[in-house]
Amino acid sequence: MSGSVLAAVLAALLACAGHGHQPQRARRVHREAPTPGVVLSGEGTGPGAGEEVRDPSELDLSEVAEVPAWRELWYGSLEALHREPTINNTQEDVLAQLGAVAFLHCPVRNLGERGVSWVRRRDWHIISSGVLMYTNDERFQVLHSEGSDDWILQIKYVQKRDNGTYECQVSTAVGTLSRLVHLHIAVPEAFILGADEHHVDAGSTINLVCIIEKSPVPPQYVFWYHNARMINYDAARGVTVVTEPGPKTQSALAIRAAAPHHSGNYTCAAANTEPAHIYVYVSEGSDKMAATLSRNTSSAPPYRYRDLLFVVLLVYTNLIQHIAAENRPPV
Repeated sequence: MSGSVLAAVLAALLACAGHGHQPQRARRVHREAPTPGVVLSGEGTGPGAGEEVRDPSELDLSEVAEVPAWRELWYGSLEALHREPTINNTQEDVLAQLGAVAFLHCPVRNLGERGVSWVRRRDWHIISSGVLMYTNDERFQVLHSEGSDDWILQIKYVQKRDNGTYECQVSTAVGTLSRLVHLHIAVPEAFILGADEHHVDAGSTINLVCIIEKSPVPPQYVFWYHNARMINYDAARGVTVVTEPGPKTQSALAIRAAAPHHSGNYTCAAANTEPAHIYVYVSEGSDKMAATLSRNTSSAPPYRYRDLLFVVLLVYTNLIQHIAAENRPPV
C-alpha cells in the first residue's frame, strides 16, 4: 500500500474515532527520493501544495489510542449507570456493651446516584438518608468513605433502649432492597458472693468478693463503696482492693480489724455495670443475735403485727369472760 493511501486510511480512522481531535504539528519528512504521489513541502502546485505530510510510520500510537480510551471510559460510565444495585441481605447480629460504640454495616454495590437509608424497625423511624440525619439524637451518625460500598450507621454511648433491629434500604426500579441488622446491648452485671447479709466479729477481717459477668470488654476498674463513700484507696484505714480483669472479672475487698463503725451497706460497681449490694454487720458476742433479730424485725411485714394483736385481744377477751363466768354467784 502506498504511503499516501496509508495516510488517508489513518486520517479517516482518526476522524471516525472522535471529532475535533487535533493531532500534534506534523514533522517534516526528508527522503532522498519522494514516494510517488506524496507531495513534499515546496513541491508541486494545487491544493495541498506546501503542506507538511507526516510519515505514517512516525505517527504516535497514543494519538490513535487516545480517543478510543475515552470512548471506552464513557461507555463504561453509561453501563454503570444502568446497572441495578445489589445489597448483601444477610442478616447480621451486632453485640455492643452498654456505653460503648456500635457499628452497623450495610454493603451496597452499583449504588450509582441512589441513596441508602437507615430505619429503626421498632417504630419505623427514618434515621438517615445518605449522609443526612433525620434524628435529633446526636449519638447517631452515618460513616461513608468515597469509593467505599459500605454505609455504616454508628451509635455512640449505646443505651438499653437502642436494643433492637435496624434496616438499611435502597430504592430501585424493581422495588426496595433491604438488609437487617440486629443490635444486642450487653449489660454487665455484678454480684457479691454470699447472702444478702454478712456478719463478722469485731476485730476480725471483712472479706467480700465481687464477680462481674456478661461483659464483652472486661472493666479495668471496680469500685467499692461503704454506704455512699468510695473506699478503694483507704489503705491507711486497713482497706485493700485487688481486681483481676477477665471473662469474669473478680474484685476482692478486705478490711482488717473490723469495728462496729464498719457496719453498713457495701456496693460493688464498675463502669456501665449494674451494681451489687450487701449489708455487713460487725458485732461482738451476743450483739450478733441482737443485730440479726433487729434486722428481721425491721423487715417483717406490718400485717403480721396486726394479726398477732388480734389473736392476743381475742385470747384476752375469752379469758375475761371465763373468769367472769366462774365468779358469777349462783341463782
